[in-house]
Amino acid sequence: MARRNNFNRLAHFVATVDAGTITGAADALGISKAVVSKQLQLLEADIGTPLLLRNTRHLQPTEAGRAFYEDAKSALIQANNAYERVQERDMKPRGALRITAPVDFGVSYLAPFVALFQDSYPDVVVKLHLADSLVDIIEDRFDLAFRIGQLSDSSNRARKLVSFEEIAVCSASSAARFQSHCPGDLEGTPFVRSQAFASKTEWIFRKGDDERIICPHIVAEANITLAIRALVVAGFCFTVVPDFLVRDQLEDGSLVRLFPEWSLRNGGIYAMTPPNRIRSNALQRFLEMADSELLR
Repeated sequence: MARRNNFNRLAHFVATVDAGTITGAADALGISKAVVSKQLQLLEADIGTPLLLRNTRHLQPTEAGRAFYEDAKSALIQANNAYERVQERDMKPRGALRITAPVDFGVSYLAPFVALFQDSYPDVVVKLHLADSLVDIIEDRFDLAFRIGQLSDSSNRARKLVSFEEIAVCSASSAARFQSHCPGDLEGTPFVRSQAFASKTEWIFRKGDDERIICPHIVAEANITLAIRALVVAGFCFTVVPDFLVRDQLEDGSLVRLFPEWSLRNGGIYAMTPPNRIRSNALQRFLEMADSELLR
């Protein structure tokens, strides 16, 4: 018959490593030092290898103990999350949500969505921080961050909501000027650059096996799409933007997509939450609603 492990001992071990002493672990757990010491001995006996190096003043995990600590702590966090989710499942969402997002996305899509969310959950206070500079969601204690584009490596948990495509657009009045034979004809033409692409000076158009790299002439820059759209609509220049940020202008005809048979880069819109933090009922509802209604 398979041996049944005593998972309560994981909490004793993790608390001991966190505190560095049995006394500190006992204080954190609200139990006696003797109980902690005994449970650690039984845990090592169960596993069959030393987990802690003991001296007169401090405890240090062995190599096996360090690996076991990471897994044990993760297991305890997941177990606590499970308890929290069950306890909150039938509770009415309440409290505050701190959310950060890029300015364009926040103004055009997130703010209207927040109004929709709060109509359904009026006891949740959403605090929006819109900025194009990246923030540390753990250090700055945000519950949720939206990221646009190509996601960099991160310890945060990320959920991809939708994909988008970068497209080249110009005003309807200047379409005939730009819409020539192929994207290569855009080389050296007037271009408005988003400061989100501050280091980018060339764009790669692809169609099947064909590839054209162009370096347009940058005549203006702006840090928000509202200004970029205004510059392009009013002038004789073109720009490259994520398709979802110019949907309305493409529909009303004030902007025209250049070379729709050619493609630029793809990207994604991601919802990111801190690792190993318990998701509140309010945050869980916000994410569920965002999956079904944000950008749909």
